[in-house]
Amino acid sequence: MLMITSFANPRVAQAFVDYMATQGIILTIQQHAQSDVWLADESQAGRVRAELARFLENPANPRYLAASWQSGQTNSGLRYQRFPFFATLRHNAGPFTWAILLICIAVFILQNLLGDQPVMIWLAWPYDPSLQFEAWRYFSHAFMHFSLMHILFN
Repeated sequence: MLMITSFANPRVAQAFVDYMATQGIILTIQQHAQSDVWLADESQAGRVRAELARFLENPANPRYLAASWQSGQTNSGLRYQRFPFFATLRHNAGPFTWAILLICIAVFILQNLLGDQPVMIWLAWPYDPSLQFEAWRYFSHAFMHFSLMHILFN
């Protein structure tokens, strides 16, 4: 086997491998520090290197992007890194963020237990002149979420 090249981006390596498969040349990818592209049939090395040079000039060319669809394989073997949302939140969120999050969840639970109307009366913008000195009313309405989707996406 002959190593052809290495790519830092595994998706780019897969695009090149898929394109070469449409040309009748089978390449394989081995994941190490980078994505190494290997050729089993060394007699095809000249053609592969020529195609690699064209590929590197413009990897976003539609012929290369379409090759992944034409290959007909859905299991490329690529392992995409998952975004650890809760771990990131736990690690990077400060006390202020946690306080806001907990207040929003508490208000949402109150709205579902008591109904929207009483909670809105307690937290709404000062709708009456007698309420204008209740300072929390100028920002507390921001804690209200009216559906599960609303609070999840915020």
